[in-house]
Amino acid sequence: MASEWKTMKLADFASHQKGFAFKSKDYIEDGIAVVRVSNLTSDSIDILDLKYVSDEVASNKSNFKLFYNDVVIATVGSWPKNPASVVGKVIKVPKKCDNFLLNQNSVRFRVKSNNSNDQLFLYYLLKSKVFSDYIISTAQGSANQASITLKDIYAFEFNCPSSFERKQIAQILSLLDGKSEVNQQTNQTLEQMAQALFKSWFVDFDPVFDNALAAGTAIDDFPAALQSKAAQRALLQQNKPRPKALPQENRKLFPSEFEQSNHPSIGIFGWIPKGWQVTSFESIIKLIGGGTPKTTKEEYWNGDIPWFSVVDSPVDSNVFVINTEKHVTQLGVDKSSTKILRIGTTIISARGTVGKCALVADIMAMNQSCYGINGIEGISDEFIYFMTRYQVSDLQKRGHGSIFNTITRETFKSIFLPFSGGAVTQKFSEVVTSFLNKILSNNKQSAELAKTRDVLLPKLISGELSFSPKKT
Repeated sequence: MASEWKTMKLADFASHQKGFAFKSKDYIEDGIAVVRVSNLTSDSIDILDLKYVSDEVASNKSNFKLFYNDVVIATVGSWPKNPASVVGKVIKVPKKCDNFLLNQNSVRFRVKSNNSNDQLFLYYLLKSKVFSDYIISTAQGSANQASITLKDIYAFEFNCPSSFERKQIAQILSLLDGKSEVNQQTNQTLEQMAQALFKSWFVDFDPVFDNALAAGTAIDDFPAALQSKAAQRALLQQNKPRPKALPQENRKLFPSEFEQSNHPSIGIFGWIPKGWQVTSFESIIKLIGGGTPKTTKEEYWNGDIPWFSVVDSPVDSNVFVINTEKHVTQLGVDKSSTKILRIGTTIISARGTVGKCALVADIMAMNQSCYGINGIEGISDEFIYFMTRYQVSDLQKRGHGSIFNTITRETFKSIFLPFSGGAVTQKFSEVVTSFLNKILSNNKQSAELAKTRDVLLPKLISGELSFSPKKT
């Protein structure tokens, strides 16, 4: 019964460890992963932009290790109106981040009871609106750099359920999150499969090598620069079990020879499939700009049209953006430079946080810090998305700006790639559509599970819904 719950301070329920202040000179190309505030998602850790330190640097940092189900709070960030890095953000450490190190500006919490159900209860307690409202009310600083103190976090008071009820709360809510985690793992596998196929067809040109070998081309007859790859493909075809062969109708879309290529703007490009053309990325796409309706006009906001900004970017394995934090009205669209993006449009963030990509799953608008990208007629949406993803690192390197890196239309003109024409892109779309449809379905199910959790969470934490042990 909630009336029997005891009032307790967080300091009495959990212990903490602040993150370590690693220096930029400590970071190396690969090694022990370090989690920064910028890696914290809404409830987990994004592993795509981690920093790393050597074993030597990490050797005396065992106190700063993260373990599965640790709870981490960001103590520095922005206010909720600018939520790319929100102060007070609460996440739970996933299994894949076990033994990572925690950087400064975050604090790790573990329950004093050392009970796994209590650790989950702690996470849901700190994810509750009651804690969120409390912690934001204590934050100090500017709009872009707010902070909270450990003293204020520890001073948070809550009504603590019995051990039995804490277990029930933890297990019910973790069941919902568990299904979402399974969806996430499935998405990661499917997205990697689609990405691998894209690279095989449009970067490594595996079907061209296979066609050439099947036609009887000897390894020595390949161009010298391609002989090593040809030998690898030949060896792969001899292995048992042999890799599944590409269907004949798909193989027919690829030639069986390579040719040296060049482009007037860049000179010699290299060996590409015979008949393909070297072209600028900009020449095969249509770029769409965004905009922001005036925030002082209430009639422009809180409508039914999702409005995308970089904070709405999904993790790469989820591919699609299905909803956004903010929404605008049709009047807001009409009275600003933002535009409606059709389903299947690729969005890429172009300022500040550059290179976040998403596929549009429902019609939406976006702000001016992003570009919408559609292929010219005959080029599939899925090809454009994965090509954009593949080119992101190059786009980032070629971005402009001394303070904030920025992608411009000129950036897209400076990227050159071998292009097959629309037919191969359409076939690629046919093959990966089933993968992407499953990812989208998983995303929608996870969104519904999150809604259910968010409805149950305050009721369970407040005691509005409570449990009593079964009588035997």
